[in-house]
Amino acid sequence: MVLPRIRSIRQALEMIKEEDPNSCLTSYYIRALCNNNKVRYIKSGTKIMVDYDDLLKCINEMSKEN
Repeated sequence: MVLPRIRSIRQALEMIKEEDPNSCLTSYYIRALCNNNKVRYIKSGTKIMVDYDDLLKCINEMSKEN
């Protein structure tokens, strides 16, 4: 069984910035993707935890559309 890489929005953004320091993604944008059900996430109280691999997949698909 493969466990999904669940990360907080802050952690996910830090991981993206490590790979691409010039990335324009923001925590607000990642939160909006979650709120619009574009990315799988888990909510615990007010904390949103994102499926990191699904986030990357979503971003890649969106970049191919444009």
